[in-house]
Amino acid sequence: MTNATTAAGILAAVLAAVAPAASATQPDRTVREGQAVVTELSATTSAVTYWVSQADGWHVVTTVDSVTGQGGDTEKHAVVRFASLLLPGQSQFVSVPFAVGQQQQVLRIRRRGDKVEAALVPNPSS
Repeated sequence: MTNATTAAGILAAVLAAVAPAASATQPDRTVREGQAVVTELSATTSAVTYWVSQADGWHVVTTVDSVTGQGGDTEKHAVVRFASLLLPGQSQFVSVPFAVGQQQQVLRIRRRGDKVEAALVPNPSS
């Protein structure tokens, strides 16, 4: 099994496990427990975010899939998984490398009340 096939399989399993998924481009970007939201970070990169409540707090998981050589024999996936424990009002930011002259896409994931919000925001470091 190739690395691309393995990575694609992992991402598909994450999507299936937390379905139904919503798009982060929809007006309501809040995510209920166990629901996934998919955010397009670029033409070749997407992020899937979901959360679950456990005894020690809310565990937020984001899996980012970046594709190179898309659609060809050389297609490869770089999959990274971030997990964090968010307290009320806390946020985390996820970004990926971008080309010179393009605007960086930053995913802000924050805990708001009894939900988690996932939204693209301007680069918070600029």
